[in-house]
Amino acid sequence: MYEKVKTRECLRKLYTHNNDALARYLGVKKSPVTIRFILGLPKDVYKDKLEEESKIHGDIVILNITENMNNGKTFEYFKWFAKHREDNYLLKLDDDSFLHLIHYYRDLQDLPRKRAYYGNAIFNKGSETNTFFGGAGYTLTRDLIMDITGSDWVSSDTVGTEDWLVGNWVCHVAREMKYFVHYVGFTSWVSIRQNPIHDFDENLDLHFLSETIMIHRIKEIEKLNAIMDMYSEYEEGLPIVRVIRNSTAKGLVTKR
Repeated sequence: MYEKVKTRECLRKLYTHNNDALARYLGVKKSPVTIRFILGLPKDVYKDKLEEESKIHGDIVILNITENMNNGKTFEYFKWFAKHREDNYLLKLDDDSFLHLIHYYRDLQDLPRKRAYYGNAIFNKGSETNTFFGGAGYTLTRDLIMDITGSDWVSSDTVGTEDWLVGNWVCHVAREMKYFVHYVGFTSWVSIRQNPIHDFDENLDLHFLSETIMIHRIKEIEKLNAIMDMYSEYEEGLPIVRVIRNSTAKGLVTKR
């Protein structure tokens, strides 16, 4: 939604810096990661401003639907990706999440290139979908996206809690296509990294940034700025340690 223009400004700066660091880490001129903001149709009062922002930055995708979270937006995003992108992986990330691209990219190297579903595992006992990956950030391989968007059953089941729905979609196309899906979870099953996800709260103490992939619940601009400060210096492509002491705006980050 257009009202989050300041959030997008902060995220652009953060991911520009993070993408540059990833390119240095890989020894290439340009990072292979493309960042896009996915929005529904804006209110009339914001339409011109959003179009202007989109022209300036070229990173906004406006889907032909009313802005929503659990009323079909994720499926429309998947359809847009299937039609307009050729990337091997799709990552859906909440706008209150930060993904450390170097650590994320390292893990991608260990993922299968086909039929892989990766994220923070959530167990849902008593449901047909016993495991899905939390909506803060999850990844699917391109072939799964193509099968999901090509399924008539999925296209008729797009309303509901979006991360849980995606888990349902993956299960359905696996059964429909009779193939095996690689579930790779942060917290269980094939655990690539220990303690890879943290909420941004008063208990967050990042002593082990080398293990951190994602930080969630960054609800205020001050916290986004703190994350940017935390990753503002790099040594050989890796961040110098910063420790977040508390969730107040003052004194969020101290050097360690």
